[in-house]
Amino acid sequence: MKSSRSRLYITLAILIGSCYVLVPTFFGFDALYEKSESAPSTLPSYVNYFPKKGINLGLDLRGGIYLEMEVVQDEAIKNRSDLLTSEIERNTQSEGFKPVTAIRAANASEITFTFKDAAARDAFGKYLSSNYGQTLVERRDRRTDTSVTADLNDSTKNYVKEQAVKQALETVRNRIDRYGVAEPTIIRAGTNRIAIELPGAKDPERAINLIKRSGKLEFKMVDESVPTNVVAQKVQEARQSLGLDEKFTEDQVTKINAALAGKIPEGDEILFEVQYDPVTKKVVGGVPYLLKAKSELTGDMLRAAQVNISDNEPYVSLSFNSLGTKLFADLTKANIGKRLAIVLDGNVSKAPVIQSEIPSGEAQITLGFGDYQNILQEAEDLSLVLREGALPASLKELTKNIIGPTLGQDSINRGVRSSLAAAVLIIIFMIAYYHLSGLLADFALVVNILLTLAALAIFGATLTLPGITGIVLTIGMAVDSNILIFERIREELRAGKSPRNALDAGYSNATRAIIDSHVTTILSGIVLYQFGTGPIRGFAVTLIVGAVTNLFTAIYLTRWMQDYVLQKVNRERISV
Repeated sequence: MKSSRSRLYITLAILIGSCYVLVPTFFGFDALYEKSESAPSTLPSYVNYFPKKGINLGLDLRGGIYLEMEVVQDEAIKNRSDLLTSEIERNTQSEGFKPVTAIRAANASEITFTFKDAAARDAFGKYLSSNYGQTLVERRDRRTDTSVTADLNDSTKNYVKEQAVKQALETVRNRIDRYGVAEPTIIRAGTNRIAIELPGAKDPERAINLIKRSGKLEFKMVDESVPTNVVAQKVQEARQSLGLDEKFTEDQVTKINAALAGKIPEGDEILFEVQYDPVTKKVVGGVPYLLKAKSELTGDMLRAAQVNISDNEPYVSLSFNSLGTKLFADLTKANIGKRLAIVLDGNVSKAPVIQSEIPSGEAQITLGFGDYQNILQEAEDLSLVLREGALPASLKELTKNIIGPTLGQDSINRGVRSSLAAAVLIIIFMIAYYHLSGLLADFALVVNILLTLAALAIFGATLTLPGITGIVLTIGMAVDSNILIFERIREELRAGKSPRNALDAGYSNATRAIIDSHVTTILSGIVLYQFGTGPIRGFAVTLIVGAVTNLFTAIYLTRWMQDYVLQKVNRERISV
């Protein structure tokens, strides 16, 4: 009696607790909280007595964005070569073998260092071997009387590629967290891809731009040895020879620079200040600049980036760390009267003339004129990107699916209807075939579904459309477990055993098989979750949780109800 009563209390506590955690899901607390953001007084007081969050709905149920992005790993290698070039130039400032020039080959990781004589070349070769031997390898076949060509070794290239994906994953995750999307899913897919799910994202294009934006900030000197009109003429001739229209995409800029190789000073590149219509935000033109390809300063040295407003126009103010402040001060002091271009994601933001030394290590990026709210939003997004750091390499969009909330609600309705239809058919079958035992099994089935949903809410798991399929599969597993038990009980009764002995033997003999099958299912679910992406993981989650809750309902709950019926209702036989 005491054991039976304790089982009753445990079961009631679990049921009440499950219902409690599911109140926010069934009564739409998410919609109430969303509505209260614009009108706080509309939030009912009773919501404070329940958990704030219910079950997280996945992308296919809630609507949102699914992206697959490829990390351009070769670009990360180029960036590493650029950093090494600048580092070596700084570290050899006081040496007699300081390179006269250091140029990275276009679209490659090779760096060519040029010297005034062979002695300086030989001294640099020894320096390179002793200080950068673990990173760079000299290309002996490219050595000349006054130059040394070095390349990243294979192990460094592989390391840079691997780190590029890891850093891109972390940077994207930080940006999305700051952006405010609830319960995003950001995982690595394959060797160089990132899969991103943003359920409930209200402004898909803004979120996509925030993810894709490289955030690479560079300060480069303008090469004014070639007149501006000559630069513009060379660019126009390159466009005509290549058959390019008046666009300023990354691909076009790369082609233009390739066509102008040998026609502009070595170590220079052409970049554009893209001009936009203030109303339509469409590209209306671009001003070409001849820049030194080597970055004098990068966004890696930023200490802070924040939005400020001057004369009712938002802009992004920048401040550098101690090293960046020193380098910026030295740069501005040595180049008074010259133009310094601020380059963001390969486009010139502006190129002001340096009027005097700037020892404070502060700069600013203006965003032009136009609609105040649009510019403010652009400034906020830019400051967020700069604060979280640039991507180690650009992201190439491979797959983009935008699912509207209406389609998501339709998926919910269909999933719920199919689950209810399956449950009703099973309930009718179980009662018709197993009588009272079937009714008890049906009650356990309802409890099983309730516990599965409650577990999803408690652990913050995400319910997807394949996840609903997993719940339907769980219903089948639960019924299968009960059928296995009931058939074993029938066998024992036909063998002439008493109802009590038949019940004990039926559960004892069937339990081992049930546990074996469920453990196998749970292990399969773990493998699916580990190696699958969004929809597959959603299915795996409900499969694992459903298998665990089914062990409780099939072995513990139905056994207790059968015992109670046998003791209290009908001691003579089992209705099975």
